Amino acid sequence: MTLPALLNELIELTGNVSNAHTIALYKVDEDGETLVLRHHISLSLNFNIDTKVKFGEGPIGEVAKSKQPFIAEDFEKNSTKLSIYKKNENLKSFLAIPVISNDLEGVLVIDSKGSYSFPAKQQKIIAGLANQMAWQLNQEKQCSVKESLPKPLFRDLISYCRFIAESQNENIATERLTNVPSSILACDAHAVIWFDSKEIGKISKFRGFNKDKATITIHLGKSLAGSCAKDQCPILLSNTANCRSTIFNINEGEELFSSLMAAPISFNNKLYGVVVCGAKNAEAFSDLELNYLTLMTYSAASSFFCAETRKQWDYNKNLDQIIGIPNHRFIVQHGNAIEKDLLVNGNSACFLSLKVDNLLEIYTSFGIKSGDLLQRGIAAKISSTLPSPKYIFKFSDTIYIVILVNQELSKVQPLKKQLEEVFNNAPFLVDGKLIQVHAKLGISCYPANGKTLSQLIGASFQKNTTRFPSKKELTL
Repeated sequence: MTLPALLNELIELTGNVSNAHTIALYKVDEDGETLVLRHHISLSLNFNIDTKVKFGEGPIGEVAKSKQPFIAEDFEKNSTKLSIYKKNENLKSFLAIPVISNDLEGVLVIDSKGSYSFPAKQQKIIAGLANQMAWQLNQEKQCSVKESLPKPLFRDLISYCRFIAESQNENIATERLTNVPSSILACDAHAVIWFDSKEIGKISKFRGFNKDKATITIHLGKSLAGSCAKDQCPILLSNTANCRSTIFNINEGEELFSSLMAAPISFNNKLYGVVVCGAKNAEAFSDLELNYLTLMTYSAASSFFCAETRKQWDYNKNLDQIIGIPNHRFIVQHGNAIEKDLLVNGNSACFLSLKVDNLLEIYTSFGIKSGDLLQRGIAAKISSTLPSPKYIFKFSDTIYIVILVNQELSKVQPLKKQLEEVFNNAPFLVDGKLIQVHAKLGISCYPANGKTLSQLIGASFQKNTTRFPSKKELTL
């Protein structure tokens, strides 16, 4: 098995991530004007492996010509017009991404039989994987003689990369990046560096380097590690004879290594860290060893990126999609933590509920855009009227819940009355339209009306007052 097989693995990984019907990587042919198939995975029996796509022809050819991605989230065309199928496949979603290194290397094509199969966050992940494919294609093109990996070594390398990719945090990743088996990558010194939000690097763990490395700070663009971090590009110094190389910092003690290399732990242009390796013998490292190290650091970075993406997805699920404040799902998932922090003996807290009775009529009469703007205005009015500290939640489509911390009922009742007058007396000006809100408000207090979130929220509903008519009330 040869190095290009690594690219095949990457394409297959991308296909699994995107749950594709077909994923195909087309590379630029020798004539520079045609795309030919490099590798693919398809559930279709009608996929045409002999297809050649000229620049500018069809959606795929247009992506090659313009170097701009193309997405159709509700694909209505006959899929045979894509030139990659012999018969119509009834596709619903189609995505084509240019694969660019220094120049166009090819086009990555992914399709699906489900509509809207490629949300924005998934497109970002696929684009990051496409960047790695571009680098691999560029390497294939440059190497006139492709180096082959012995089958056992390649199997062990891929297995260890997967082992690194399964790291759940930086500590686990550090251990796995530091203790790479010598059968995969032999070196005399090894160091793992993590960069913080201020782009300052600290060595987390090392072996083989002088002990003073434990307290050294790494800055972007300075030293071997800093240059690797700044450019997010692997660096190889195969022979440092007659040349003193600054590995981490100008204040470090002298290191007697004749061969050095560094690879960034980065994904989608986000830097996490750098791994540096040293060897006492000159020419101990070549492009092959640098490729091994880069694959391992890339595996670590991809695991961090996926973990952050999953965390962001989970967080977004807990936010109301219109207003962007925590929703009912947030209360359910974090209810125990909220109770532990706020509902404590000796503390007071008031729960204020606000129910918009005529929200459906507002959407029906004024449209979705005005309805959404009104809801944002309601949340803003609640936030500006009530004192901090407070927590505002969108409990349902029509109900807002506010927790006022360290507030007594006697101080909250005037605020409730103030909000009733604000919402029921004067209409909101939304997008040039006057919209009258019909709102009911209620209060409950801890611990008098309950000792749990559920009890206190329910009690505030029961105490909702009957809306009194406004003198200036407008008829919708």
